[in-house]
Amino acid sequence: MITQELEQRIEGMESDIREMKAMLAELVDVARGTGQPPQEEHIMSAREVADFLRIDVNLVYSKCSRGELPYSKLGKHYKFRKSDILNCMKQYDKGSGISVDDYVTRYLQVNQLRG
Repeated sequence: MITQELEQRIEGMESDIREMKAMLAELVDVARGTGQPPQEEHIMSAREVADFLRIDVNLVYSKCSRGELPYSKLGKHYKFRKSDILNCMKQYDKGSGISVDDYVTRYLQVNQLRG
């Protein structure tokens, strides 16, 4: 149990270190004049996306697995560009999203209610 928690923390730190290395490499390229200044892009976690969209975090992961939300993975962590999420929501506004009835039906098929 303690070992698992320690491993998860180490994986998180390794992921953060890789991310910082990538940012530093971009800054060095900009300083040398060989790269472009980094774009101000807001990167969100799955929890932040869920809060932003006001949905359950499990639905965020479900939409990712079905290809309905664009994401990137850093290790085990899902990362989302806010601009991609906003573009995705614009498409849903145009009527390409799933209906609530379809979602409930699928949910009930997968998770049979006991009672």
